[in-house]
Amino acid sequence: MTAFRHPAFAKLSPKIDRAAKELMQIEDFLSAHGGEMAVGEWGAVGAVSLGLHNVYNGIEDVLLSLANDIDGLVPQGQSMHQDLLDQMHAEIAGTRPAMLDPELYEALGELKGFRHLVRHRYGFDLTKSKVEDNLKRIRTAFPAFLAAVESLEKILLGSSETDDR
Repeated sequence: MTAFRHPAFAKLSPKIDRAAKELMQIEDFLSAHGGEMAVGEWGAVGAVSLGLHNVYNGIEDVLLSLANDIDGLVPQGQSMHQDLLDQMHAEIAGTRPAMLDPELYEALGELKGFRHLVRHRYGFDLTKSKVEDNLKRIRTAFPAFLAAVESLEKILLGSSETDDR
């Protein structure tokens, strides 16, 4: 289990661990069914797509928790998913630095779009190449996201330790 010291981060461990487990299950599935994925077999494409959807949901859950507990504002409405990424990409003076660097912000934006496709198009537009592109993207973005969460916690602990002196 991922361990955090800052109170706002304590409840993130199970969310991060579930997303990491989902990513490992995708990798395990591909170890057993990589040939099916390679030829674009419908079940394999669907299974990997759903796994990617779930990993992104885990990332978004973490961002929502941080938006609520650190920023004190959770986006609402039809554009809330993009607003959340925009919020976490922006610095909030006196509260926190930008959490998502431009590269991670862009990758998460692409994954958000793919998650929307999986959720709302019922697989009609799920092609092997889109799934493979997003699999490659999540393999890079997830570790970068974890590093961003850990970095933000360190920064906030540093500022709160400074404030306590």
